[in-house]
Amino acid sequence: MKCKTAVSHLTDDDLVIRGEKLSSLVAEASFTDAVFLILSGRKPAAKESRLFASILTSIIDHGTGTASALTSRFVASTGNALNASVAAGVLALGEYHGGAIETAMRQLADVKDAKAFVAEALKEKRRIMGFGHKVYKDEDPRVTQLYGIAEEVGYESPYLTLARDIERELAVQKGKKLVLNIDGFIAAALLGMGFPPEVGKGVFIIGRVPGLVAHAVEERQREKPVRRLDEADIEYDGK
Repeated sequence: MKCKTAVSHLTDDDLVIRGEKLSSLVAEASFTDAVFLILSGRKPAAKESRLFASILTSIIDHGTGTASALTSRFVASTGNALNASVAAGVLALGEYHGGAIETAMRQLADVKDAKAFVAEALKEKRRIMGFGHKVYKDEDPRVTQLYGIAEEVGYESPYLTLARDIERELAVQKGKKLVLNIDGFIAAALLGMGFPPEVGKGVFIIGRVPGLVAHAVEERQREKPVRRLDEADIEYDGK
């Protein structure tokens, strides 16, 4: 079987990833810089390195109640192996949980004017991905921190400015604040770093897997086998 790839190739004495020897990366690069390299094909600039690392940290976990964490725990509770439990959690990531980054990247990439974009979206009743949150109504604290880090290191991107402009226009035109959430920020940041939308969900998966591992392992260590919903929490409305 023949295959063409620009990702990596094995030589007689090393593995080359995107033109860089793995042995050199082991000695010189952080894990997040290596992730940036293998996904984008280039090493990050210092400003990008700091922000990208913080982005991955910001999505490492978001509580036991998330769909992915609960799924990993339920699957682990039935005696499945760690890889199956974590894979189940990853499969729970969808358009409204972890998968919004890719869609938000595609939307932001096509926006020329925030005011016109919001007006058209509201008129057509089209969902604007990356805005609004079930828990955070005034601001997403993760986004606040990430904007602070971007300012601290001097990282600038027109997409980060655009995301804030859309947030303001939503408040004005909708009459209700929909906060820029972590998906929206990451979408804007990744576009500014040159990542294609197809990578969006992948970045979220990379950041969230450590959290899923922790939940699955804890479930096996601390809980009794086989989780089940309490019948008192289930309302039957059939015949």
